[in-house]
Amino acid sequence: MSIVQDYYPHLSKAEALRKANNQEFPFSVFKIDSSKRAPFLVHVKDLADILDKKYSEAAKDFATFHQ
Repeated sequence: MSIVQDYYPHLSKAEALRKANNQEFPFSVFKIDSSKRAPFLVHVKDLADILDKKYSEAAKDFATFHQ
């Protein structure tokens, strides 16, 4: 849940868990164990790809407005 706390601080823990259970984040989340108490995990590359995509979009917008 630390990814959620860092990148989605506006989500409550309950909302983050609901989104994770429903695969509603823009990256895949998974559990190593089938236990309900097992934490959700995110592959670093999946998170990096999303961050790169969002950065590219923001950089393009910035360049458009500051020509």
